[in-house]
Amino acid sequence: MAAAEGFGRALRLLAGLGFAVLLAACGGGDEDPGTGTDTGGATVYPAPNGPAATDRVIRQDYGGYQLTYDCTTHTALQYSYTLEFDNGTAARPSNFTLDPTLPAGCGQQTTANSYAAAIHPGYDRGHLVSSNHMDYDAEYIKRANYMTNIVPQVATFNRNVWLDAENVAECYRDIAPVQVYGGVVYSDPSNDWFLASHGIRTPEYFWKAIVTTDPATGATKAIAWYIPNVEGLTALDPYLVSIDELERLVGTELVGITALPAVKAMKPATSWPLPTGCNYT
Repeated sequence: MAAAEGFGRALRLLAGLGFAVLLAACGGGDEDPGTGTDTGGATVYPAPNGPAATDRVIRQDYGGYQLTYDCTTHTALQYSYTLEFDNGTAARPSNFTLDPTLPAGCGQQTTANSYAAAIHPGYDRGHLVSSNHMDYDAEYIKRANYMTNIVPQVATFNRNVWLDAENVAECYRDIAPVQVYGGVVYSDPSNDWFLASHGIRTPEYFWKAIVTTDPATGATKAIAWYIPNVEGLTALDPYLVSIDELERLVGTELVGITALPAVKAMKPATSWPLPTGCNYT
């Protein structure tokens, strides 16, 4: 639980709100009827414990995916979306852009430039929501390249174990719809190479959870990982956790998964094998 202390205020905030989905500037979503202030199309809530007026966490709906976003620290804390059978062919944009949909006064990274070229090599502009998962809609895949969906990610991590986790969702969506959840944890300032250049810290951990249906039984099944953002990782299995464990590490409200206790307790012995014939594009 100590690893998530840096975002304790976000957990308390979301707990108080019941993790409601708030109206987003770019469309969709249900407006929360609570005590927030509507600013620029997104309902925003002051953070607790006496912060500055600009401290706030919002829920943005990008059509294909949703982000819980911290306007002060310029990072998404959590994301979620649902995938169905893959029939998408929209091309991923070649460039990254700042997010034009954030409400007035909500801060974001100061540039869409490369992290590696800025100051510290070995880091990618890493997607939280995979752009490939949004290729069924040209606008959604464009939004996945907004910097609100991007954080500093160790390059070898991004291109190996993180890609492996993305591929689990990519392949199992063709068997049954999958719900995908994920986020980041910040806990150590010693690797915050990009605060000056981009205005964002470097995450220490990435987490992902996938919930779907077992076609053989019709029962719900789940898998989750909690993975350090470091060099040298070659396999997903050492980082398997149950959703219960994930909630203890990150916080129940921020994980944001509604499921039966038996589903939250699931922890496969190994990561789900990728089905043969999976289309990874």
